[in-house]
Amino acid sequence: MKSIELNNAILTHIKKTKEVGHYLWERQWAERNGGNISIFLEDIEDQLPKTIDDFRYVGNRNFPKESAGLSFFVTGTGERLRDLREPEFSSCIIRIDDNAAGYHILWGGQKDNFRPTSEFITHLKVHLDMKKNGRDSKAIVHTHPIELIALSHHPEYNKNRYKFTENLWKMLPEVRAFTPNGIDLVKYELPGSEALADLTVKSLRDHDVAVWEKHGAIAAGKTVIEAFDYIDVANKGAIIFLKCLAAGFEPEGMSKKQMDEIAAIL
Repeated sequence: MKSIELNNAILTHIKKTKEVGHYLWERQWAERNGGNISIFLEDIEDQLPKTIDDFRYVGNRNFPKESAGLSFFVTGTGERLRDLREPEFSSCIIRIDDNAAGYHILWGGQKDNFRPTSEFITHLKVHLDMKKNGRDSKAIVHTHPIELIALSHHPEYNKNRYKFTENLWKMLPEVRAFTPNGIDLVKYELPGSEALADLTVKSLRDHDVAVWEKHGAIAAGKTVIEAFDYIDVANKGAIIFLKCLAAGFEPEGMSKKQMDEIAAIL
């Protein structure tokens, strides 16, 4: 299969993605083919040959018009994140065509009928919204952090999205410090749906992490490591909160004054 040469910047992105894939598997956040990762490759145009017509093309797609001509690294549908040790088989680099009606696979995807993750529409819409609003977050991680998912099932604590963030912030100074915009709770929608994509776009405009109720979490960062860190820190708050409940007491948590003191020094 025809493939472009990868520059050092792209190779670094892939190296970090392999690292994060290992972290997710190690934490049991990426069972089977659970989770997906994407990176907006804004500076790839100078790597392209004069024509890409002879690269594998997948058409009959209906992408947002503003995605025309953009390139992304993205993991594949049905692929296991632990298999990112061989990224050319479990991920790919695509360029959406100039009509936003399909894409060329420029690198990777070296399996029959390989396709980007089924949740690519969510990734794509978040990337486009970040680009439109001048945000420098280029990497998106979606995974299944056990304790955040467990807390999203709680019949009391999943009723109030503001309380959801507060409960996690109160558990540890680092949660308040390193998710300063909060952890939002997105009500359940079908995975891979436009409805879930649109809710996620709205959520990540104002929050560091969006928890998909009864499903998983998603975050964006300047790098894939930063996106992972947001989810990792948020999940630490959920671990502490749930351990307190399991021990038979409602956690006291930090006071508002204590949290405000942390916010003031950020």
